[in-house]
Amino acid sequence: MSLLLVFIIVWALSPGPVAVMTLRKAKQHSSMSGIAVSFGATVTSALMVVSALFVHFLGINTISETHEFMLIERVGAFGIIMMGLYAGYKSLNFDDDKSDTSDLPDNHRLGFVQGMMIMATYIPQAIIFYTVIVPQSISTESILPVIISLGSLKVFLIFVWHSLIAIMAT
Repeated sequence: MSLLLVFIIVWALSPGPVAVMTLRKAKQHSSMSGIAVSFGATVTSALMVVSALFVHFLGINTISETHEFMLIERVGAFGIIMMGLYAGYKSLNFDDDKSDTSDLPDNHRLGFVQGMMIMATYIPQAIIFYTVIVPQSISTESILPVIISLGSLKVFLIFVWHSLIAIMAT
């Protein structure tokens, strides 16, 4: 159980694309835009936990061992790699006209949606964690309370940590 807690803490607090987007939005607009990104990531994380609970409640854990799931994982990994390559390509463009962001609108809804979409790239990891790793580490009688507690901890840490990043960035 302690290894699962350490994994959740490291997973939630490690720097990643959500932290980068939170910093970017907070520096461009305001800390509220960064908090909107972190709230979007938090909502997606909560939906992942609810989905894991739904999977365990229905007893369809064997879906993670099928060939179709492996195909979904590979398509998801390809999508993440393509987004990284595109972001790297965009960062090589040093056009000075596009660097002035003072006329950009302060759009919190866009930040919320971006936070949700960035955190959605972690869905394959969450499915594997909640449907494969947790059941192997915990007895079958206590899987649901463990998923609820680990998921609640992850959701809380993601919101607090990324909100602090947004506040400190401004």
